[in-house]
Amino acid sequence: MKPLSNKTVVITGSGGGLGAAYARHVASLGAAVVVNDINPLAAERTAAEIRSAGGRAISLVGDVSDWHFAATLVRSCVEAFGSITGFVNNAGVLRHGRIEDLKADDLRRMVEINILGTAAGTQAAVKEMLSAGVAGTVINVASGSQAGDIALGGYGGTKAAIASMTFSWAMELKDTPIRINAISPLAETAMAAQNAGFMAVQAANREVHYSSLPSAENNAPLVAYLLSDDSRSVHGQVIRIAGQQLSFVTHPLIAAPVLSGDWDFGSIRDAFATTLNHCQQPLGLGFAAAAPTTDA
Repeated sequence: MKPLSNKTVVITGSGGGLGAAYARHVASLGAAVVVNDINPLAAERTAAEIRSAGGRAISLVGDVSDWHFAATLVRSCVEAFGSITGFVNNAGVLRHGRIEDLKADDLRRMVEINILGTAAGTQAAVKEMLSAGVAGTVINVASGSQAGDIALGGYGGTKAAIASMTFSWAMELKDTPIRINAISPLAETAMAAQNAGFMAVQAANREVHYSSLPSAENNAPLVAYLLSDDSRSVHGQVIRIAGQQLSFVTHPLIAAPVLSGDWDFGSIRDAFATTLNHCQQPLGLGFAAAAPTTDA
């Protein structure tokens, strides 16, 4: 039996790019898929490709920024396939803009799709899974830009919010049969092409940078794994896949050294002058010095 033969999955924004790659791959491993996109031709094209290859898929057109549409997605999956075991919040938009050029409408649209859409999809999926007693999985989509990127402050801010929501929801769901994680993918897509002119600038401003991008299909096996029962022990994590690299992205941590004292203006000034000014955190995406350890 294929590893996802008992899985029924909604993937938002799967008419093209990463979402379509996820949909085709998980369907090839046996999952039944609801393909969602705002473009009806794109959504049905991906669904038709899956069916032509012998898989199970339906298409459903709609905008994830509509809070109530998420319930329709979940209900359609249950009606078509009998259950919902996975929800992938892939739909997202990217708009460039340095702080002096950022447009309110661009930021508002990123918040609507990236943040509200992710929250709506997660809520609808979790409610149905809890009601049905399903051991389900939610996958959100973060980004390396959550650590900061030139001209991507608004976009990175929405992705940082998605990571934070994932951590919070994982705490809430830890005693349920539902797991939630986020991925941080990297691929050559239409969205990435919008960002192509900034790659050289980003390379000069962060430790982790890329001269080229892998294909969308390179990211799909991670989504399939997280939807599978083999990943039942993985919960509340952001997993980064970047070409041949696979890793966790650290949760926000309190950085050493942690100074103790009775703090007033003068003592804080002295603490920065003698210690903290030399311990400032680097900007942008970087590598952690070592994996966290736990006390015995």
